[in-house]
Amino acid sequence: MWPQTVEAYAGDEYVVKIRDRELRTQLTSTTLSGTRIPKVVLPRFEDEGEILKWQLRENVPGSFPYTAGVFAFKRENEDPTRMFAGEGDAFRTNRRFKRVSEGMPAKRLSTAFDSVTLYGNDPDPRPDIYGKVGNSGVSIATLEDMKVL
Repeated sequence: MWPQTVEAYAGDEYVVKIRDRELRTQLTSTTLSGTRIPKVVLPRFEDEGEILKWQLRENVPGSFPYTAGVFAFKRENEDPTRMFAGEGDAFRTNRRFKRVSEGMPAKRLSTAFDSVTLYGNDPDPRPDIYGKVGNSGVSIATLEDMKVL
């Protein structure tokens, strides 16, 4: 698939189809001085072994092993809403999410979890971590909590 990858990144824009929609991304940025800079520069390997080794170690954004991210490009002209979800339990955070995103074009929200959730601890049997539950992030202890969120 290397020739198709090279061809896809050789044009002026990169086209990907997601959920029956075509997303087009410009492949270059222009500096203030007018210099065109490519967003992705592919290696100029000719040997198939070198190409395979590069694809297994690095590869292009949105492709295995995802060293440059899981998406090919960041969405353009859409600023995600950012929120530090320090609202206790999933119900309270969900209400806060709805209030923050109301009337905004972007509905994607960043979620911050409390340290108990981040470290994989169950808050129920651990009285020593009581003060950290839902502090500086949302507490998620069960699958039901995640569904509510």
